[in-house]
Amino acid sequence: MAGPPMSIQARRSAIFISIVLVTAVICWVVFTQARVEQPSSSSGSAVTGDLVQQFEPGERPTVAAFEATLLDGGTLNSKSLRGTVTVMNVWGSWCGPCRAEAPDLVDAAQRLGDRAQFYGINVRDSPDAARAFERAFDIPYPSINPDDSARTILAFGGVLTAAAVPSTVVIDADGAVAARVVGQVDASTLIGLVKDASTDPSRAGSPAR
Repeated sequence: MAGPPMSIQARRSAIFISIVLVTAVICWVVFTQARVEQPSSSSGSAVTGDLVQQFEPGERPTVAAFEATLLDGGTLNSKSLRGTVTVMNVWGSWCGPCRAEAPDLVDAAQRLGDRAQFYGINVRDSPDAARAFERAFDIPYPSINPDDSARTILAFGGVLTAAAVPSTVVIDADGAVAARVVGQVDASTLIGLVKDASTDPSRAGSPAR
């Protein structure tokens, strides 16, 4: 048997409570999503909207063995990443942020000199388009041919992906990833990451570069 009909006042109260609950849930979801998407950085510096991450010594991902052909016809392998700090940048000529960050990468490479070696990993390009990009921005360091980019990226075990362009990693002198930037990087951030990798406390006995 049905109960007595709900009064108008009771209906209004029920509707009001439902609206308050739905609004609270929406606000919670928006707040949680904003916190998840907020970039973080153990070094305290980050490019807006991007991620800067440093790895503690002893917890740094190692780079698996690989060999790749460069756009200039040379070759690069994983053994070449040992002995000095290395910067590797994933880029494409079709990528707007790659074009925006190119002058910063050139600036960082010139300012760091022999304290770090630089390489690019060109993805989803034709070799001709990639070489035209290098000429347009006076890139002073070689890049891996796009035909070999997928195999090279796999050697980084998930630290780099072809879907995240641009991305940059700083590799310490032992061939392990000391830091990465997912997204556009600026010269000052990159230079700071290279210096941090160069002054690793675990290599305190090594001569300074």
